[in-house]
Amino acid sequence: GCTGTGATYTLIISCQTITVTNPATTSGPAGTPFSVTFTQTGGIGTTTFSETGASPTGLTFHTATGVLDGTPTQGGTFPITVTATDSNSCTGTGATYNLVITCPVITVTNPGVSTGTAGTAFSQTFTQSGGQGTITWSKTGALPAGILLNSSTGVLSGTTSQVGTFPITVTATDQNGCTGTGATYNLTFNCQTVTVTNPGVNTGTVDAAFSQTFTVTGILGTVTWSETGALPAGILLNSSSGVLSGTPTVPGSFPITVKATD
Repeated sequence: GCTGTGATYTLIISCQTITVTNPATTSGPAGTPFSVTFTQTGGIGTTTFSETGASPTGLTFHTATGVLDGTPTQGGTFPITVTATDSNSCTGTGATYNLVITCPVITVTNPGVSTGTAGTAFSQTFTQSGGQGTITWSKTGALPAGILLNSSTGVLSGTTSQVGTFPITVTATDQNGCTGTGATYNLTFNCQTVTVTNPGVNTGTVDAAFSQTFTVTGILGTVTWSETGALPAGILLNSSSGVLSGTPTVPGSFPITVKATD
C-alpha cells in the first residue's frame, strides 16, 4: 500500500496543420454570376471558414461551405485571405487570393429611327446592355444645332433648322468606368414641306403700277425668293419680300413659277 506521486505532467496536444487551398479561378466580369469554393485539408470535425478583406459588391462569402458567390456589380481587384477553423478551434489561413472583377461587354443599341424633319421636334433613345449601375452617355461627332444627347438618359432630342446627315457614335459608361460604343448612327434631317401661295390677282394694265405678293408657309429662318419664266418689261420679283411689282410696258401673258428658299 505504499505510494509515490510524481510532479505534475502536463501533456500538450498541439493543433495539426490545416491547409487552405484557394480556387483556381481568380477573375470574372461584372454583371455575370460568379462562384468559387475555398477548400481545406487537416481540419478535424466541423470546419468553418472566414475571410478578411473586402469582397466586391454583389458577392457573398458562405462561412459554412467556403463558397464565394453572387453577381458582382463592382469592378477592380479585391485581395482577400480565407481562414479555416475546425471543431478544436485550430486554424489554417490560405495565401492571399486576388479576385479581379473585369469589365463586362457593354453593348450600345442605336435607335431604329435615324431621320427627322427640320423644324419638327425629334426624339430617339439609345439603349445599352451589360453596364452596371448608373450609366452615363456621351457621343463623338457634330450634331445639328438644337439637337442634344442627354448624358443621363441616352435620349437624343430637340428641334433643328439644319438639314443634312450627321454621323455620330454613342458611348455608354457604367459606374465602374467600363464602356461600350455603338455603331455609327447616321442622323439625317430632311427639308420640311414649304408651300408657296400665288397672289389672288394675276392681271394688270400696261403703264399702270402693279403689285402683288407671294406668300409661303413652312419656312425656317430667312426666305429668299426667285422665279423662272420671262416677266414683262418693267415688272420684277423682290428676292427678299416676294413682292412682284412695277409698271409693265408691254401686254401679254407671262407664265412664271416662284420658289421660296429658306
